[in-house]
Amino acid sequence: MGKPQSTPTFDAPVLVLDGTEDRLHLVLAQNGLVGAAQQWTVPGRAMQFLAPAIKGLLDSASLTTADLTGIACVRGPGSFTGLRMVLATALGIARAAGVPMAGLDYLPLLAAGPAPMAEGTIVAVTHSRTRQVYVQPFAAATRTALAAPAPLSLDETLALCATFDGPLALLGSGLRRNAAFFAESPLAGAILPPRFDHPLPEVYAEAACAAEYSAAPVDPLYLRASDAEDNLRSIAERRGMDPDEAERRLDDATSSLRAPSGSEADA
Repeated sequence: MGKPQSTPTFDAPVLVLDGTEDRLHLVLAQNGLVGAAQQWTVPGRAMQFLAPAIKGLLDSASLTTADLTGIACVRGPGSFTGLRMVLATALGIARAAGVPMAGLDYLPLLAAGPAPMAEGTIVAVTHSRTRQVYVQPFAAATRTALAAPAPLSLDETLALCATFDGPLALLGSGLRRNAAFFAESPLAGAILPPRFDHPLPEVYAEAACAAEYSAAPVDPLYLRASDAEDNLRSIAERRGMDPDEAERRLDDATSSLRAPSGSEADA
């Protein structure tokens, strides 16, 4: 019979939050190691679970937000709603508790999972919209990005993969959401199993330890316009608004939005 597990002791805990895709990930890390981790599969309902999940995770380690030394947020690319929810919640906690924030890019986190077991090139492919995916290739041996992340069509993704010599491994939700297309395509690479579609807790912890923290809010990584932005003029017309006025209001809102400073928040 093994010894009972004790609650880990945290001297400098970092909270990691990720709402990029269909699962909500929360990790408590310290010195690059995982102290506690949770994941919730709540597509479309993560807003209801995020705050209670954070409190539950902190309670399990006998911590409060005041004990945190940093909050690391995955900033995209991914779900517009999930990213906004996580970044806004993290900013509120960070400002209230006086802790710094850091942003983590999602596609490198995905590639880091199988990197120790892979050779050649790893291509992370995640869902963007119908017949479009977010894509970024990496050298498996070094985890070095071979190109910037980009929103590509399915055909463009195949063309990109064909440019790499040697072993090729692909992973991510974009493959699962377009399984028929990739099954019928001449793809010279191995599609990794679904367990690699989400970053491992250890990967989150390692990335959070290496991240740079500051008092500034984390900017989301948006690689394309949202569906609402793309269809803004038609949406405005259906609601009886002038499309030009709708575009002006959107531009004003997105260009002037900033987080209040501590003194402004207290005023």
